[in-house]
Amino acid sequence: MEPDAADNAPTGRQPNRSKKEAESAPLDAHSETDSIVLNAPVADVYSYCSRFEELPRFITSLRDVQKIDETHFSFTSLLDGKEYRAVVQIVLRIPERRIAWQAMSDNFPRGVVLFEPLSNRTTEITVRLRSSIESATLTKMTRDYLTNFKRVVERISTP
Repeated sequence: MEPDAADNAPTGRQPNRSKKEAESAPLDAHSETDSIVLNAPVADVYSYCSRFEELPRFITSLRDVQKIDETHFSFTSLLDGKEYRAVVQIVLRIPERRIAWQAMSDNFPRGVVLFEPLSNRTTEITVRLRSSIESATLTKMTRDYLTNFKRVVERISTP
């Protein structure tokens, strides 16, 4: 399998985007990339991350996730005291390697989660987000959600 441009893009730089992506991105979009190492095998990490209905367990701004079909989910989130609804489409799934999504509105980040096995028992995940959420807030939220995710997955994966 050949890696795509997102695998090789340096942190802080976005890979070349198509004209359609550039036109659909909000003008005030911010980017964030963050990683964390989990003490769990890549299969467990990917499996848990693929259960979208359980995302509110570690993404505290999410109030509800409803499955529409195999690639579409309805998300309800609370940010700065305001409730937002968005339909999110999973645009790419490569088992134990990556999950990419896009929102059908500007109120929800689009992004990708990359899974990198470091050993049989450790996995690094990298999250790359693009959102209209203010940059400092997006950075803090990303770090908090990764930390929460690590805590939840390691608790489940511990034999």
